[in-house]
Amino acid sequence: MTGNPFDLYVCPKCKGKLQQQTNTLHCHACQRTYPITNDIPDFLLVRPRESTNPMLHNIEKVGKLAWIYETKLWYPFILNLYGGWHALTFEDLIAYAHEKMLPVKGLVLDVATGTGTYGRRVAGAQRTVYGIDISLDMMHVGQAYAKREGMTHMYFSRADVEALPFGDCWFDGCLTCGSLHLFPDTLKALTEISRTLKSGAPLVVFTFTWGETGILKYEWMRRRILRGRSLRVFELPDLQRLLDKAGFEQFEPQIRGSILMFTARKR
Repeated sequence: MTGNPFDLYVCPKCKGKLQQQTNTLHCHACQRTYPITNDIPDFLLVRPRESTNPMLHNIEKVGKLAWIYETKLWYPFILNLYGGWHALTFEDLIAYAHEKMLPVKGLVLDVATGTGTYGRRVAGAQRTVYGIDISLDMMHVGQAYAKREGMTHMYFSRADVEALPFGDCWFDGCLTCGSLHLFPDTLKALTEISRTLKSGAPLVVFTFTWGETGILKYEWMRRRILRGRSLRVFELPDLQRLLDKAGFEQFEPQIRGSILMFTARKR
């Protein structure tokens, strides 16, 4: 991709064209202005503390984990906890995402990018990645990683998955790695992602299912999650129905313990 990376963005509210001004992007159609801080536009229509999703109320605390997110203090612990002992490694996840995105050329959307963990690893001369997340702290760390790695094909913006700042049929592929289970309305999130994808574009997802190894195999943990309703654990038939309603086909799941990896394609 060449030119100004901000040119790809549209107003998340009305999908109108944005005009870049000093440290802002302005929508003349609905008169909204979105600030740009450290090259990260902020497209949130509702502040996290005002969101109906309780998971977002403490997003600042989650952001404090950014510096350990890609270290041995995080992924090995999480994967052993949910996948089961040595069922899956961080390197396995990276390899899966890279393999599924390798045929893609063009623009890739990275939903809930965090520090750009997966987006940075598929970005390059063949693929320009636009990562969105709620946490500014996570993305600031991701920017630092990208700069250190000499990555010039990865861009970050603050946005809600239910109101993406992109036009219809823009992207050639999408990553949603480790976040689908946190979205308050899975169908609405998948439908909005689908809107931004070209026909045939692959969707690559890591999430949770009720596995036979890992902590989700225990009945007490299942009851706790179902009672709390802050984390969604997917049954494969239900997930396939959601994908179909959102405009996806060719659902291909792989399960390691309670970790579900899958691909689907925009119809």
